Amino acid sequence: MALLSKKIFTLATNACRFVLALVLAVSGFVKAVDPIGAMYKMKEYMVLFSVDAPSEDWAMFFAVVQAALEFLLGVFLLTGVYRKFVSAAAPLLMMFFTLLTLFIYANSSVDDCGCFGEAVTLTNGETFAKNVALLLLSLVVFLGRKRFVYNVSSRCRWMVTIYSIFYIAIVQIMSFSHLPVIDFSRYAIGTDLRRLAQGTPDEYMVYYTYERNGETMELPENEVPDSTWTCVSSRAEVVKQGEKPIVGDFSIVDWEEDYDATEEMLADTGYVCFVVIERLETASVSRVDKINDLYDYCLENDIPFYAATASDNDEIELWRKRTGAEYPLYWSDEALLGRIIRANPGMLLLKNGVIAGKWNVADLPSIETFAASPVKVVEKSDTAVEYMKGWTFWILALVLPIIFFCLVDLFVCRATAREIPQDAPAGKDENEQMCPSGSKEAEADSSGANAVDDGADNVNA
Repeated sequence: MALLSKKIFTLATNACRFVLALVLAVSGFVKAVDPIGAMYKMKEYMVLFSVDAPSEDWAMFFAVVQAALEFLLGVFLLTGVYRKFVSAAAPLLMMFFTLLTLFIYANSSVDDCGCFGEAVTLTNGETFAKNVALLLLSLVVFLGRKRFVYNVSSRCRWMVTIYSIFYIAIVQIMSFSHLPVIDFSRYAIGTDLRRLAQGTPDEYMVYYTYERNGETMELPENEVPDSTWTCVSSRAEVVKQGEKPIVGDFSIVDWEEDYDATEEMLADTGYVCFVVIERLETASVSRVDKINDLYDYCLENDIPFYAATASDNDEIELWRKRTGAEYPLYWSDEALLGRIIRANPGMLLLKNGVIAGKWNVADLPSIETFAASPVKVVEKSDTAVEYMKGWTFWILALVLPIIFFCLVDLFVCRATAREIPQDAPAGKDENEQMCPSGSKEAEADSSGANAVDDGADNVNA
């Protein structure tokens, strides 16, 4: 019975470890693919706790570090490396998150905790319940830390560590320097901006009531009885609820002319170039010539061109002097522009109100590509780069190397550790020679148990 209880506890510990590891790894990853979005959320928290004038640099630093630590902790839990450290760090981290979300839930001070970036939005109550559940899992992991079924021994854990750091760093660098490698925002390619900004109306079915010789019947509008029936009344019934505007603040306006260009831009059935420069004073000017050239091309070929910023008129005039920009600049909400595209500047190519393409200005297609056809701008993209913008590539890029490290550990590192030295001292049995670090390791190896004790790291050293 005692042996059965130990096996059940070992199974429960490792099940909790895997669930906790997956949640932490996914949470860290979805923040890492959108470092600018994570920075915005970090600034929101810093303001909430009265951090005076938080700079974007510090907010970005803390956001990047948080995402990386969550991801690394998840990977280390999943592979079983650094057992003592991760089993203690996990409950401490979850305790912090639980207390933080309890405060937010009690005060309703933040609409969305940002636990999973923009991939999954949870209410404050759902976030608190989720963190309580994860805290309980982490406590089980801590209590059962000696029973980890580890996948990588201490001999090969350095490979997992270096690759995991390299992996998450590449994700963050690519997402910051270009655009998020996976776009979880409401403004991903294929999104209909009209649906977001205007919603959709309710769909109705009209029913008609017919009468004949004192007898009545009701039929939908697509069914008509014979001529002996007389229509006496009708009613309308909602068969599909419409969608309310998701982003009611979507607008681009010209304050000087008192003109709202939003409807005109979204109603155009052709291709439209929409440049977003969130803040002119902080925008990169290294590639603005591309925007100027694109505007000239659009002007010559009757392609609508819109540019929006949240800066004031003084900054707009300074921008024109610095960059030679001749295109009109409309005003829009800063938070909205930051959500539309994670680049300053960036560009969207719209087709009939639908986002057909998104680029950081550094990756803006050449005018020659535009001249060929706007369709080819979307289609003529680097296949390898496009493949990297999806779950499949990044899951394989993480899982396959870790599987490789596990196999190297199993067939090389552990096999080497099990070899009996030819000059082994007499009097030692086989298990002692295989596990020269101590008797605990010899007992664990001879019993064939998967669980490991405090000397487990030395078993495979």
